[in-house]
Amino acid sequence: MPWADLTDSRCYFELQGSGEPVLLIPGLGSTCRVWDPIVEQLAARFCVIAADNRGVGLSQAKRMPNSLRANSADLIQLLDHLQLDRVHVVGLSLGGVIAQRLASDHPERVNRLVLMSCTHRFTPYLKDMAQLIGQALRRFPWRMFLQTMELLGSGPLYLDKNPSRIDEKIKLQEELGISRKVLIRQLRCLAAADHSADIKRIAVPTLVVAGEYDALIPSCYARQTADAIPNSEFKLMSETGHDPLIECPDRVVRMLVEFLARPTQSRDGSHPGDQKIMDAA
Repeated sequence: MPWADLTDSRCYFELQGSGEPVLLIPGLGSTCRVWDPIVEQLAARFCVIAADNRGVGLSQAKRMPNSLRANSADLIQLLDHLQLDRVHVVGLSLGGVIAQRLASDHPERVNRLVLMSCTHRFTPYLKDMAQLIGQALRRFPWRMFLQTMELLGSGPLYLDKNPSRIDEKIKLQEELGISRKVLIRQLRCLAAADHSADIKRIAVPTLVVAGEYDALIPSCYARQTADAIPNSEFKLMSETGHDPLIECPDRVVRMLVEFLARPTQSRDGSHPGDQKIMDAA
């Protein structure tokens, strides 16, 4: 299993497939396992890089992050470790906010950007939602907290058709062993993140994706994010909640392949497909 020894973490990552490199960034309390429903199909076209965020899953923190910029710095160091100048970047939820930071701070490292189920600023509604999640995290029994998050994050029609899905997802979360302490720290970093001043600096082609029934980060905020990014598109996933990877993985793969496979010329005239994963992996 590959690790990269970085300045502030020992980062766990997985590689699969070949072609243009695509970096996948997981969300709140998630590991690279969150991408399992789509990795195999995506790897048929791209070289997929899926990493655990610092201090989560198998990634070991030498110093716990105090901002999402620290997570972004880890990912830049991971790209250096893999000797990759530029990659496509896909972030889900918290991972989408980290991806915004990476793209605004290091535009030269990103070819195309996909932001799923996220926002660029915390409005009063979203701050109240984060506070509600924080209170539930501190006060609810662990299983009840996980059940609450799955209920808020799932599309109602999906749960109506798959009533056992919440129990299956809770069991998976319990097996991953994510702690309250890690989630609290991630929530603090997320609540402090505000990219309102930096979002317009994102110049790469960007796709912003939202679920129609996302209660955690409603689609209106994702649409505002798309409006704030100059070269962006907005895609509403009908009848889905916060995690379309679970509810409609085939639709997500088709959407990603269509967007990421569009030719993007680099500043030096080369194309993203010219890069290869080096022996450092």
